[in-house]
Amino acid sequence: MLGALRFLKKTAISIAILLLLIALFWKPIISFIFHDLPFMGKSFDSAAWSSALNCKNDHDCLEVEMTCLRGPMYRDLERNHLVVGTSETTVMSLVGKPTRTADNNCVDYDLGYCSGLKIDGDYLRVCFDNGEKVTTVSHWQS
Repeated sequence: MLGALRFLKKTAISIAILLLLIALFWKPIISFIFHDLPFMGKSFDSAAWSSALNCKNDHDCLEVEMTCLRGPMYRDLERNHLVVGTSETTVMSLVGKPTRTADNNCVDYDLGYCSGLKIDGDYLRVCFDNGEKVTTVSHWQS
């Protein structure tokens, strides 16, 4: 009986500590799961990148975008391929033509519906200076 009480006490303490940690760190945990995790895990593959959004019709395109085939390559692209100072020509040869041109010498590439509740589209944004060199690489949601 005494052993069972000790076990229950240890279990209750463990649960209390776990709940306290969740209460203290729930925002960073949720942010990591929904905002960071979908954009890591795969090395950049030029062939996979270019074929990721090939589709036949609107329904097929939506289905492809919902699978977020490009999203997991974002982190590797940002850290290892599209570093500050990379030429615009190199960027275009790596990731192809942009989905759209943004303001301030920036271009956007569609990643799909990757993060959160998959309500908003996710994009890779690459900005260039006047010398056509990369100044920033970021992720944003529409």
